[in-house]
Amino acid sequence: MLLLDIRMPKIDGIEVLRRLKEDEELKKIPVIMITTTDDPREIDFCHRLGCNSYIAKPLDYDHFVNAIQQLGFFLKIVHIPSLEGSANG
Repeated sequence: MLLLDIRMPKIDGIEVLRRLKEDEELKKIPVIMITTTDDPREIDFCHRLGCNSYIAKPLDYDHFVNAIQQLGFFLKIVHIPSLEGSANG
């Protein structure tokens, strides 16, 4: 599983997502986009590129901590496919 911020230096998260999903083996990796924007066009674009979830980071610290805790609960129940050549696959 990959948590991917959209706003990164040198190469943005959308480009990383695009490259990841173009690779036959790597496209199996579940990707959760996490960023400060909740622009519906950007959310839709990320989903069309293949992200599995999109989380808008709350600016308030307590809300952000709560969102991360909820993400942790979600990750406990998610089944992630193994990749060829990985230790589990």
